Amino acid sequence: MGDGDNQYFYNNYNYNKAHNELDKHVNLATLSLVLGLISIPFCFFMYTGIILGGIAVVMAILSKGTAERFLPQAKKGIVYGTIGVVLGYGVLISSIHNIMTDPSYRQQLNQFSEQYYGESVDDMLKELGVQLESQ
Repeated sequence: MGDGDNQYFYNNYNYNKAHNELDKHVNLATLSLVLGLISIPFCFFMYTGIILGGIAVVMAILSKGTAERFLPQAKKGIVYGTIGVVLGYGVLISSIHNIMTDPSYRQQLNQFSEQYYGESVDDMLKELGVQLESQ
């Protein structure tokens, strides 16, 4: 058995280090993993996935501390958090694109803007000198 085979024994130091609930670094890495997983479906609900994914990545980086390597939970937290952030920004950009190009969404946005601000979004954009194609 080579050195790589020893990493799978339960009494191995690496296993114990990654599953020690008393170590604050393990707790941060586990919380990072959970937040990263939660960030993916929450991208579609008020874009909270962007925030949760960002927090997951930061917590994973903080969980490393002075250690030589990231814990397995932290690696997964970085991956899932990054997916949550990228997917969240994709949904945000897609939503803005739909609002600006679809006439029915645009009309709803103009009505909402007139109710709250007294001026439609189209009028605000004209003041800024922005001309959109769907007008």
